[in-house]
Amino acid sequence: MKFIGCIQLIKDDFNNVLIMKRKAKRGTISKWTLLEQKIRGKESDEKCLARAAKDVLKTIVFDNKEFKEYKINEDEAIKVYIGTLKEKFILDKSYDEAKWINKSRIDDCDIEELDKKILLDYFN
Repeated sequence: MKFIGCIQLIKDDFNNVLIMKRKAKRGTISKWTLLEQKIRGKESDEKCLARAAKDVLKTIVFDNKEFKEYKINEDEAIKVYIGTLKEKFILDKSYDEAKWINKSRIDDCDIEELDKKILLDYFN
């Protein structure tokens, strides 16, 4: 099985998780997502996660720990890591907004299917 990307689940001291919403293209509806990045070439997971945090949040994520692996199809999978922020983030202009949610607010947000599964696994 080939790992094609990493998802960063960013938590705070109160066990809330950061989700983000991309700016919608004309005629589409934007959903909430976790921080996700495709692996480039022979890039390590750590470099992939660092690039995602730098590009999207303009910050560094600390204390990364592998959480789980999720199969996308027969040949491809992604790895999910849990980490924390130690400073304020600045959201990239390709995103509309970001917010912290807890278990009770998952159903209130229109979250991508895989990301919702990851959040439910994390909170349970």
